Amino acid sequence: MTTDILSSLNTNGSGLNITQLATDLSGAEYSPKKSIVQSRSDKAELSLTGLDRLRSQFENLKTAVGNAGTSSATTISSDSAAIVLTGEQSDKLITGTTTIEVEQMATPQVLAFGGFTGLTEELRAGTLQIEFGTWDDSVPSVFTADATRSIESLNVTEGMTLSDLADQLTGIDGMAAQVIDIGDGTFSLGLLADYGLKNAIRITATDDPAATTGASLSALDMTDQVEDVQMQAASNAKLKVNGISIIRQSNEVDDIIPGVSFNIAGYTSVPATVQIEVNSDAAKSAMQDLVDAFNTSINLIDELGSRGFDGSAKGALAGDTSISSLKREMQSMLSQGLTGFKDRPVFLADIGVRTERDGSLTLDQDVLEKAMTDMPEVFEAIMRDGLNTNTPGVTVSGTPATTATPGRYTVTRDPITGEASIGGITMSNRGTEDGVTTYAMLTGPLKGITIAMESTVETATIDFGRSFVSNMTTQIDDWLSNNGTLARREDVFANIVSDAALELEDLNTEADARKSFYLERFTQMEIIVSKLNSTGEYLTNLIDAWNNSNN
Repeated sequence: MTTDILSSLNTNGSGLNITQLATDLSGAEYSPKKSIVQSRSDKAELSLTGLDRLRSQFENLKTAVGNAGTSSATTISSDSAAIVLTGEQSDKLITGTTTIEVEQMATPQVLAFGGFTGLTEELRAGTLQIEFGTWDDSVPSVFTADATRSIESLNVTEGMTLSDLADQLTGIDGMAAQVIDIGDGTFSLGLLADYGLKNAIRITATDDPAATTGASLSALDMTDQVEDVQMQAASNAKLKVNGISIIRQSNEVDDIIPGVSFNIAGYTSVPATVQIEVNSDAAKSAMQDLVDAFNTSINLIDELGSRGFDGSAKGALAGDTSISSLKREMQSMLSQGLTGFKDRPVFLADIGVRTERDGSLTLDQDVLEKAMTDMPEVFEAIMRDGLNTNTPGVTVSGTPATTATPGRYTVTRDPITGEASIGGITMSNRGTEDGVTTYAMLTGPLKGITIAMESTVETATIDFGRSFVSNMTTQIDDWLSNNGTLARREDVFANIVSDAALELEDLNTEADARKSFYLERFTQMEIIVSKLNSTGEYLTNLIDAWNNSNN
């Protein structure tokens, strides 16, 4: 009990503990109010804790969805070191076996111009013209320029050194240059072209007639011959793919086996075999992990939103409409069809994912295994966005903009002008090579894609679909964003806690003022009681004295 110093000193007063009395009275008046405010704050704090748990779980779910998106239901293998697999586009893979025989590897042309005295040897002013094209196998070799490539012109100014020239040549697209110390007191200017027969180089050198100093540019001229300076001729890669002869300019190949990229690393003594097989175990593992992650999220939503019926504990977000909204959005994502994957929508149910009556998910692995055998492309549609065309003579690549709408699109091309468009939006013509014209979509619904069409094709169809993984990742990002459902509810409850703290501070101030008021009034009362008690004692003593004197 609080010691009442005033009452202890004033032994002639009422005897009441007026400090405790003032405290009790102010407490009785303000404690209920503070209790209501504190209860509101505690509930908001509990809700914030629940939202924090939900945010953490959604981040875990996003990780699980992302991991699933990197999984593959196929296994690709090469049995030869000559064919090195470098990449895959899972949505384009077709199961089967491909044999590849390497008859010739692609090589870059290598040129060496010798007889120079050093890196800093100055060159005579003049002009170099660099052409790209093909040197044939005749003797002497004849050069045929590539009409689709422009001639590069380089001015050699007075005082330019051999090293300076190497830097200038390296700056030209399609070639690299380096000055090499031969070791016998002379230096050579080495040139390296891009891989492929059509990327060979011819240099025409002309000295400035007015220039008289520096090494003559004629040492670099190869107008009529290449044999004296060519260390390695340019060549294409020559392959036999399933017995069919194929030529490619580079050893990096990505257009022979659908969805597979590989490097030609050597020659084959026997044909290499590239095998693409369905990997049901990998698909089962990926889908089970995804199902488990969703069930954990669904269970947490149910726990936080529980109203405590049938003896269950009341959730931290019981009655909060945001919880029911999140669950509805998740159920919608799990049940909706994915369009843009060929002729019909794709559903999770197609690969054995089923929603039970309580909202949880189960995976029927038998259905999944059958789907992987009959239509493995459905699994890929679930995991990865798809961009495909079934029109012969047409290939499509690139990544559509995030605003692109899934669906089937028609490409039309004017056979006279060569102009191509999608949905009335004209594509950019990037040029024609070997009868194939490349177009780029710079605006519109499929902005970001590139289409290559053979000259005989006038119409084509393109299917673009967003995968379940892609859609779900976007949805989770929205939930977790600064303006998302969780952030908005966190702001509401944080404001409640903040407002409650200010309200409690005000109530404490008011309670202290009320206590001071009561204490002041009781002090005044004690003064009056003390005076009354003192007067009564005086009269009692006076009467006693009178009575004693009369006796």
